[in-house]
Amino acid sequence: MAAGSDPASLHWGLGDLNTFKHSGDLGDIVFSLPAVRALGGGVLYLDPEGGKDEPLVHFGYTDRTRLDRAGIDSLRTLLVQQPYVADVRLWTGQAVTYNLDLFRRHLTFNNLSDSHLAAFKLDAREKDARWLQVSETDPRLAGRVAISRSLKVHGNHTFWEFEVRKIRERCVFLGTRREHEFFEEALGYTVDYAHTPTIADLAVAIASAESFIGNQSLAHAIAEGLKKDLIQEVYRVGPAAVFRRQGARYV
Repeated sequence: MAAGSDPASLHWGLGDLNTFKHSGDLGDIVFSLPAVRALGGGVLYLDPEGGKDEPLVHFGYTDRTRLDRAGIDSLRTLLVQQPYVADVRLWTGQAVTYNLDLFRRHLTFNNLSDSHLAAFKLDAREKDARWLQVSETDPRLAGRVAISRSLKVHGNHTFWEFEVRKIRERCVFLGTRREHEFFEEALGYTVDYAHTPTIADLAVAIASAESFIGNQSLAHAIAEGLKKDLIQEVYRVGPAAVFRRQGARYV
């Protein structure tokens, strides 16, 4: 599929579906979607064992990712809203057309979407077009700045402590309650909180906000997929989600 092609033009027929498999963390899966779309879309199999039986996942100190059944169930609703995803199923050893875990052989970029695209020799511009869509809005985020900071992968405490503090009245924190509590304790100021029970709810909230601020995380992957105006706290030890485009700023 050419870069920026309209995914709504895809039509599913019996017996003509590509199949894909991924064992990565939730953000990795979201960043793989430009490649899934470019390859024509189809059925996405996700491994609830986090790649325990996938040699490509075995590296360093770990033999699996954090992907599990609960995460798959939460992500599934968002994924099946995308016109290039026919279905999301649990991987239990099925043969597939494309093994998306091959992206791990192409971690020479600071961008996981580029890694997935390179694994299948696809045009890097595929990631430039919005690849996520949602059909609802969240009135709690109208005119607000969505912010999110996971418990790991930090790189610029000062930005949050001083710059975000200045606009805290406009901000709404998205993430787990634990992340929200940790954020307020670490930064020394309070921000409104919006509970998002599922990843689909998180995506709706981010899509409804005026803009997004966050670290390298699932929430940022969703914001990028929606092509929101955003600011990302860069993880300088291992930056993996730098998209050089208008509307994206890195601190």
